[in-house]
Amino acid sequence: MSEKKGNTGQLRYDFDTVKSCEIEWKPGRWGRVTPREFRSFGGNRRILNVDDQSNTFYESYYGPVYLYNTNKKVNEEELVEGYNYPDGVDPREQFRVTGRRGRI
Repeated sequence: MSEKKGNTGQLRYDFDTVKSCEIEWKPGRWGRVTPREFRSFGGNRRILNVDDQSNTFYESYYGPVYLYNTNKKVNEEELVEGYNYPDGVDPREQFRVTGRRGRI
């Protein structure tokens, strides 16, 4: 049998992950994201709360910001606008394709 590799630790969430998590990706434009993305976004964040079946409201979230996919908190001096990645590198950039469909 082989040993487990990669991300085997439990991520820490300081908020209710069942509720709708949203970030302000452009001024005045909000979008729903996963809790994993929500916890590492350096910008305005809010959570949709429900009092009862008919009363819903948004609540701004001012909790800590973590590096993406880690439990390491980002210091105020190192915080960047947008997603905070370890070493400042977006791992998804290597998979981006430009140009026409089917061409690189």
